[in-house]
This record gives sequence, structure tokens and C-alpha cells, in this order.
Amino acid sequence: MEIKKIGVISLGCAKNRVDCEVMMKKIQDAGFEFCENEAECDAIIVNTCAFIETAKEEAIRNILDAAVYKALNLKKLIVTGCLAERYKEEIFSSIPEVDAILGVKSFDEIVPALLSEEKFSCFKPLSEKSPEGERLITTENYSVYLKIAEGCSNRCSYCVIPYIRGNYQYRETADIINEAKVLAARGAVEINVISQDTSRHPELIKIIRGICEIQSVKWVRLLYLYPDEISDDLIAEIKNQSKVVKYIDLPLQHASSPVLKRMNRRGNQKKYSALIGKIRREIPSIALRTTFITGFPGEKNSDFKALCEFVRKIKFENMGVFTYSREEGTPAAGYCGQIDKRMSEKRAETLMEIQYGLLDKINKKYLGKVFPVLCEGIENDHFVGRAYFQAPEVDGKIFFKSKNDCQEGQFYNVFLEKYDTYDFYGYETV
Repeated sequence: MEIKKIGVISLGCAKNRVDCEVMMKKIQDAGFEFCENEAECDAIIVNTCAFIETAKEEAIRNILDAAVYKALNLKKLIVTGCLAERYKEEIFSSIPEVDAILGVKSFDEIVPALLSEEKFSCFKPLSEKSPEGERLITTENYSVYLKIAEGCSNRCSYCVIPYIRGNYQYRETADIINEAKVLAARGAVEINVISQDTSRHPELIKIIRGICEIQSVKWVRLLYLYPDEISDDLIAEIKNQSKVVKYIDLPLQHASSPVLKRMNRRGNQKKYSALIGKIRREIPSIALRTTFITGFPGEKNSDFKALCEFVRKIKFENMGVFTYSREEGTPAAGYCGQIDKRMSEKRAETLMEIQYGLLDKINKKYLGKVFPVLCEGIENDHFVGRAYFQAPEVDGKIFFKSKNDCQEGQFYNVFLEKYDTYDFYGYETV
């Protein structure tokens, strides 16, 4: 069975994508070719997510779609990532077209999986170090993700991450800085620092400084900072390092203290308000992004009202809302007071309507000003890019006109004239 052309489908978060990029480099180094047309692939790899129900459904749908090609010339179907880890051998019995399964700490076994003549599976212990190595970057090379840790030890009552990816394991600082230098040498001007709990790394400030010392890197963005790990020293570092964009992704999940306690989150509304107040006093230009969960078991009308009032009070520059997903194996799955799905969705819609109603006040501070914008190409007859207050993939964009031929991966000063929800419009200034 000769396998030459490989198709790769990667789902889920940026952290999962980084793993996939390490895996793809091993595939490339072994002499295989990548193929975008699934109908022509000898093997297809589906790198999956399984964080919530919708992610599992998407993963299964992609696996089944790929399995259709077994009736043509597809010789091997491989499942990797979180769904593979979470459901292990169940995948073989449920989807017999699957030929190999690799757990989250076993994707470095991809070449043996491709070469195996029989069913293949590998699930290294979650206590093992996550495979590292050179990556085959799948995003634009000027804006890349840099993972500094694996797993999570926070044990939020609704979350499956510790069961799928293991407890928190941080990478060595020297390895992180060396990878940042490699990424910069390949053209990265924006490095997005990620992990499940980025602020938990014991040498985060040293990492920030090391990346900022790389001359060609212009933006360093910190994503997923757990609120109780944000120290005064970290706030000062974000404030004083000119290359660190004044943007924090601060996933709070709720604002009602009783709900936060049931979530096993180490915080409450009072602490959250105090932290945000401190950050905004120290860094007036800061852009805050957060996510909330509606419909958590036992969420009363009074809890949701408290969340709505909190959103109105804080006025987050960017915000996302998810409905609670009841995940087997988590403490919250066994809680009393499970909320009807329709009620959860209605509350999510209400919360986003509140956010949209605040955008006039939130966005007004950006209008009539000039911001450096990282150009990402052309869309709808406009150049398109992002300012410091917009993270890749999750926030809005800036559409701008220019008399010049603007290039991807370059920065341009753009005057902002108007906005449409999270997107802004303007023109390049000289």
C-alpha cells in the first residue's frame, strides 16, 4: 500500500493547530506530499477538537466526510487530537473506516501510523511531555502562535481539558525564546503567546522580554490570561514594554459569585471588577476581550441579571458568549439544576444584544484617530488588517483605502472614520 499524498484537516483552537504544525513537519521530513484535494489524497488526517458538544459534532462530521473517500482511492484515515484522546478505541468501533488513532501526546508517531499495514493506535500517558519540534506554519508567516505550556490544572467544574490534555506543563523558557527567534527569522512580526492558562507560566515576564528583544518582532500579544494569575509585575510589564500590544484576553466565564463558585473559578465579581479597574488605571489604552458561559447548572435569573449588569458596567472591547455544554466526566455534568438549552441560547443572545448596544460607546474612542494596522491582504476592494485591539481570527478587522500598494505583513498608519459592529473603516495616512 503506497501512500504519498497527505490531506490534513485541523479543527479547534490555536493550541491544537500548533500541535498539528509540528506533526505536519514530521510528515514533510519523511518525504510525503501534502494534497488539498481530498479526492486525490492517499491518506487524510483529521486533527480534532472535543472541548464542547459542537466541537465534537464538527470533528465527527469531518471524519465521516473524509471516510466517504474510502470508496475512491483513500487508503488511510487517521484521527488525532482531542477527540482521539477522549474517546480512544471507541472511534475504531464506531467508525470502522478509521485506520489509526493518535492521542494528544502521541502525534509524533504520525509517520509510523502512515506506514502501518494494520490498524494503529498510540496513547502516551498525559503526564508525558508534549512532543515539540520544528513546525510547518499553516497561518500567514507574519502572524503566528507560540505555545508556552500544555494542559491545565485549574479544574473548572465544566471543563474537560485536564482529562484530555493533562495537568499544566510549562515549556522551558529557553526553548520558547529559541522558537520565537525561528519564527521571526521566517517573517513573523506578530507573535501571539498562547496556552490554556498563559499567566500561570512561572517565567512569563522573562519570556515577554526575550521575545521583545527580537528586533524584527513588532507586536507581542498575550492570550488567555487567567485573572487571579495577573500580578502587578505583569501589568507593569504589559504597560512598559512598547512591543507588547495593549490587549488582554481575560476569559472570566461569568460574573455572578455563586455561579463562579460552582464553576470552581478562583474569583468573584468584586475581584474581577477590582482587577479590571487596576488594569485600566495603569494602562488606559488597554483593550480587553473576555468570554462568558450562559446556562450553567443552577444559573438563576438573578445570576444572569448580575452578569448582564457586569457587561454593561465594564464595556469589554471584545466579547464572546458560549452556552454551557454538559460534558460527561466533569463535575458539572452531575449538578442539579441543568438549564434548558433554549433558555441558555436565549440568555446568550440577550448578552450579545447588550454588547452590541454598547458598541457606540466602546468604539467611539477609536474613531478620528490613527493606528498602526498590520495588513492582511485585500477584501471587498479594500485593504484589510488589524489594529492592536484586534486579535487574529476572533475579533473584527480594519478595512482601509490607500493610494499605495499595501503589502501583507507590513504595518500602515490608518485613520479610522467609521465602524460596523466590530469592523472599522478608514484610510492610510502619510
